[in-house]
Amino acid sequence: MAEAKDEGTNAEKQTPDVGRPSYLRGPLPKKSDVQLEGETVAPTTEDLDEGSAAKVAKKDVQAEDVELYSWKVWLLPLRPWISVLVVASIIGCLGLAYWAFPQLFFVLIMAVILLNRLAVYLFPVKYVLTEETVGFRTFLARDIRSWDKVLTYYEFEDGVLVSHDTRTVRGRLKSGLFLYYYPDGSNKEQVLQIVKSKLKPPDEAFVEKDRLIEQQKKEKGGVGSAIERTRKVKSKK
Repeated sequence: MAEAKDEGTNAEKQTPDVGRPSYLRGPLPKKSDVQLEGETVAPTTEDLDEGSAAKVAKKDVQAEDVELYSWKVWLLPLRPWISVLVVASIIGCLGLAYWAFPQLFFVLIMAVILLNRLAVYLFPVKYVLTEETVGFRTFLARDIRSWDKVLTYYEFEDGVLVSHDTRTVRGRLKSGLFLYYYPDGSNKEQVLQIVKSKLKPPDEAFVEKDRLIEQQKKEKGGVGSAIERTRKVKSKK
């Protein structure tokens, strides 16, 4: 019986491989492309190095941007009568919009726009001061800016305004960021301490900005800088 099995197997081995002609077959796969089922490719050292470097960079960014202070303020209940007028005005505007354009989708879009513009007043606002950014988050609205994007600050009784260079038209068109204190003003010193550590008062900030602009012009060179130097020399004479 064993001999019969051996003969059968030898006969199978000797049978020619019947298949498509070679010109109908596709290109043979490369050995590197062939992968057995269930076999996983081990990551190379380069992949490990790139992944570890990305993780380290991400951790460094997270470590740098540390939250310094955060607090919540809700302006709506502080002025009841004004709040009633604001809410009634919003409902009236939406009702008028539905009467003029009886389409629910249009009214919903208008409601979202109104709530977004008035979100700081209507909903509780969380102000967050970090090493890198300043801003707030609330329902349907948020505004987070880098400290480098603003120039100075202005103090008020109920808060502090983080602003741009208001001497230029472009700076006046940009809206600042107002940080409200607690209604009793208990966190005023803490907020001002952080803001003053990141920004300078208007006079100092404007002088420093003008100095940087003049330095950039000198380094840039060109006809404009030459004319300015000539004017300065003539004014000294």
